[in-house]
Amino acid sequence: MLNFNSGISNSVNSKSAIHGCLEQAFGESGASTSDLLIIHSTVGHNFPQILAAAKDACPQAEVIGCTGSGVIGREGVSESMRSMAVMAVTGPECAVVSVDGLDGHNSKALGKQAAAALKDKLDGINMIYILTAGLDVAGDRVIEGIEEVFGADIPLFGATAADNGKAKGTFQFHGDKVLERGIILVGLADPSLEVIMGAHHGSVPLEGMTFVATKVDDNQILELDGKPAWPALLERVGLPANSDISETLPITGLGVTLNAEEQATYDNPQILRVPIKISDDRQSFYLPASVLEGTTLTLMQRDEQYIFDGLDGLVNRMTEQLDGRRPAAVFHADCMARGRLMFNRVLKDEIIAKMQHPICGEDAVPWLGLYGFSEYCTIGNKNHFHSYTTSLYSLVRRKAA
Repeated sequence: MLNFNSGISNSVNSKSAIHGCLEQAFGESGASTSDLLIIHSTVGHNFPQILAAAKDACPQAEVIGCTGSGVIGREGVSESMRSMAVMAVTGPECAVVSVDGLDGHNSKALGKQAAAALKDKLDGINMIYILTAGLDVAGDRVIEGIEEVFGADIPLFGATAADNGKAKGTFQFHGDKVLERGIILVGLADPSLEVIMGAHHGSVPLEGMTFVATKVDDNQILELDGKPAWPALLERVGLPANSDISETLPITGLGVTLNAEEQATYDNPQILRVPIKISDDRQSFYLPASVLEGTTLTLMQRDEQYIFDGLDGLVNRMTEQLDGRRPAAVFHADCMARGRLMFNRVLKDEIIAKMQHPICGEDAVPWLGLYGFSEYCTIGNKNHFHSYTTSLYSLVRRKAA
């Protein structure tokens, strides 16, 4: 049976941060018997020091993780340049694989390769936690590759890595290796656990602000309405031609309309994609999911009331499914732009509390969250890839038959 412990630290010393997280997670009992240590870090930490300190503290554990623009624990949110949160997992019913070299063109092939290696390592896997690079990835294709090995019924949940909002480079960890184009899969095979999950974005379509993707190459959008895609997008949102991707992230969410069945189990008619990388010639851009030629893309706008109302609905549905059970652990992938906009900053403590209290009550439920660039989460019973959402994944003990 798998057991979980979590902790968070704002220590600026990377070694001290790991020890602080583990001390918070385990108290005086120590973490040396952990079998898996998942680390989320902002980009200011020294990654080799993190990994060495983690291995020293948990010598038998597989150490994995990735960077984000902030981290979330049961104690709240931290977005400083040196923030860290961990989830320690104890028990033999888990296995890890990683593959390097990910990009938008090979996402399906590498997803399938990683999944096949994972299946060979552990029998009985009933859910997969996934972390991938965040800049050049087709997340939907990664899902397709995994499902070719495990079938479409395998629940997938997780995030893409991020940086401090600059979209310059994202990092993944496995063992003593720091990757920039990695896929990390964690297979969980505890039959007593199920995962209850849900996602919600808080954006609404802007009337008349649509494009047709007239020329694409997997996840690279070459033309919108027959024009070079990146200049066309910048012109429509009123930004200068030399705008950097970090300036456009908050306002260039593009919606793809879901089919009727998916809309019925999702609060939003559209699923969102975010331009995350520009071509060297600045004529095209990359989305973190593939798009078919002829797809209509709708410019979306953040709506604060919709964010909070939708989150209430998501949490209410999750608590109904939990049916009085407290989760064994909660994993969490989130968008950095969600929260209350005040003083020219998006404040996040309120929105995190609106998730944690209904799900956890007064219990100290292990919680690990990341502000990444995109999220893996189901809609209904189908695995999907999202951007700009809050995605929650509650691991809970099954009810006795």
